[in-house]
Amino acid sequence: MWGWGKSRKRLDEANRELYAKNAELAVRNKTMALLRRIDEAAMSSLEVEAMSKDIARILASEFNYPIIAMAVVDGKALKWKAIACAKARELCLMPETARPIPLANRKNLCATVARSGKRARTDSLPDVLFPSYSRAQVGSFSDALGVAHSLVLPLRADRERVGVLVVGLNRSANDLSEYEREAISGVLNLIVIAIQKARIHESLERTAGKLKAANDKLKELDALKTEFLSIATHQLRTPLAITKGYIAMLSDGMLGTVNAKQRGAIETVSQSNEQLILLVNHLLDLTRIESGRLAVKVEPVDAGKVACWVADFVRPKAKQQGIDLKCKVPVGSFVISADEEKFKEVVMNLVDNAVKYTPKGSVEVLMRKEGADLVLAVKDTGYGMSRADQRHLYEKFARGSASKNVKTSSGLGLYVVHRLVTAMKGEIAAESAGPGKGSTFSVRLPLASPPSSRRKKPAVS
Repeated sequence: MWGWGKSRKRLDEANRELYAKNAELAVRNKTMALLRRIDEAAMSSLEVEAMSKDIARILASEFNYPIIAMAVVDGKALKWKAIACAKARELCLMPETARPIPLANRKNLCATVARSGKRARTDSLPDVLFPSYSRAQVGSFSDALGVAHSLVLPLRADRERVGVLVVGLNRSANDLSEYEREAISGVLNLIVIAIQKARIHESLERTAGKLKAANDKLKELDALKTEFLSIATHQLRTPLAITKGYIAMLSDGMLGTVNAKQRGAIETVSQSNEQLILLVNHLLDLTRIESGRLAVKVEPVDAGKVACWVADFVRPKAKQQGIDLKCKVPVGSFVISADEEKFKEVVMNLVDNAVKYTPKGSVEVLMRKEGADLVLAVKDTGYGMSRADQRHLYEKFARGSASKNVKTSSGLGLYVVHRLVTAMKGEIAAESAGPGKGSTFSVRLPLASPPSSRRKKPAVS
């Protein structure tokens, strides 16, 4: 009998231990299930206020608490984001009407907990909600819901003050179950993470809004700049055209005999005027490109004739600089499909640039056929380019390292050339062995179809 009694005692102890472990496991499982619900609520919302209300509602409902409230640190004050009630929800205070609580307030328990990071409890709800609400409001609210005890718990991320969680009870905090204690402790970190995530999202939204407003303003200013440039350049074209006409009349002797000294001065004025005309054309093209008004009229163009005309035009300037400018292109041999004026502008830019960036030596204009394309090459023995310069050649207002040697570079020429060539279904490429080793710019454009292939085929009946 004595042995049976001892075995029975051991069995009872084992059962009690098993029961305790099962009870503990049940609490853990229940806690995990609640935390999953809260985590889902936190992750489903990207706004602090909406997320706070969801979490407060879940906690109040799960534990049948008279009140769950959440306040978040905003600057130097606590602002209420959620107040949820398990019952009599129509009596629940509205967080939107609450006054913020200064963190420096020494009489409010929420401010004290937020500052210290330590938990606190009170039997008086006004210690928690006053001065956000009047004492009369809080008193009637507490009586209606039967709030007997309140816990104020800090929400912190390391040393950063995030806010406070208020748990209003209808009993003493000492009577909380193990499940309630575990759940409340576990939920604090989740709430902090959720608030930080929502804050980051709201901050990104505000930043995105500011960036959009700034971008819209920049677009508006850019459009005004483009419009101003368009008007200004159109106004400049007329006096420049008149000046060009009078220069031609002077050069041709229509206004009197011109001696050698005067002719030199006329050539200098003519080159300066042409430089201005080129700059104005760049600006006009720029405004057309940026406003989407760049029109291209494709037709058969004698590329050799255009190239040699440009070379003849720029040759006096090249000669003054001691540069040998040659156009090794037979006229009439290369007919392309392009816009003649724009092709002329492309060649003018490339040849003028080559002369400008060649202190001494030579510039050659060459052409060759490659399949169904023409390749125009402008080769110089000038300053050359580094790899870094070549990466930014066709950017607007880009100026390479060699531009320090040139006073008249606008940084627009190659940008405009690139856009014009692209508009004519062509390609542009640049080559240089490095600084001081010259450059070659090549433009590839489609050759015009032979006249026979352009004729319409007769209809077949």
